[in-house]
Amino acid sequence: MKTFTPIAAAILLAVSGSAFAGNNTATTLQTGVGNNANVNQTGLNTDDNTVLQVQTGFFNNAEATQSGENGSMIMQVQLGALNYASSTQSYGLSNNASIMQVGVANTAKTKQTASGLSSASIMQSGFLNYAKISQTVSLLSSASIDQTGVGNRAKSVQFVSLLDSSTISQDGALNHADSWQSGILQSSSITQSGLGNDADSRQIGLFNDASIMQDGVGNEADVSQLGAANSGTTSQYGFFNDSYIGQVGVGHMATTTQVGGFNNALVGQLGLVGDTATATQLGFGNSAVIFQ
Repeated sequence: MKTFTPIAAAILLAVSGSAFAGNNTATTLQTGVGNNANVNQTGLNTDDNTVLQVQTGFFNNAEATQSGENGSMIMQVQLGALNYASSTQSYGLSNNASIMQVGVANTAKTKQTASGLSSASIMQSGFLNYAKISQTVSLLSSASIDQTGVGNRAKSVQFVSLLDSSTISQDGALNHADSWQSGILQSSSITQSGLGNDADSRQIGLFNDASIMQDGVGNEADVSQLGAANSGTTSQYGFFNDSYIGQVGVGHMATTTQVGGFNNALVGQLGLVGDTATATQLGFGNSAVIFQ
């Protein structure tokens, strides 16, 4: 009696899983040594999807999975060595995920679950950068991460979101950025240039807007918003400045600007409607606290 070889068993499993999938397209192009690319387009109602993977260099790894997905696109391009890209789309419709990596040992991941008409985009250039985008029950939302340099880390999460937008841009080394959104028509923008800066944006509600700009070394900024139509803006130029904006309510506006070093600003807006706060620090070692 003959037994199935591992390859035959894998083919049998793939055939059984793809019996419910149709009209999918997968294209892989590899140039170099030791590159690895995997595509999985199987499962019930997995139809009309497209995967394109391009690898040039040495020992790059790419994985693309579409399950229960319809009319969606994954594109992953890697140029260099030891880069890793992974994109997963499941139980959604007309989503787009793209990863572009140039350099050595960069890691990028996107995951879109039960989402529709949403986009996730990661572009990385350099060494040892890490980026991750997660969209869950997201409709018409977009998230993008652009990193250039060494050892930067960025993460964007959109959970139960409609028309939310998140943008993270990093240039330098060892910068860290996180964006978290849940709600409708919210916007988050984080821009970092320099070394060892840290930025966090958290939004729950409607029509909130958060913006963080950092240029220098070791700056830290946080904007947290719960409510509707709040606006929080932080700009930091220098080194080891610290800013925190917390907003709960409707229609609050807060702006912090720090130029110099070792400045500290705290703004807390907990009133019901329409508070405005501005903190501007020029120099070194200044401290400002505003509660409304």
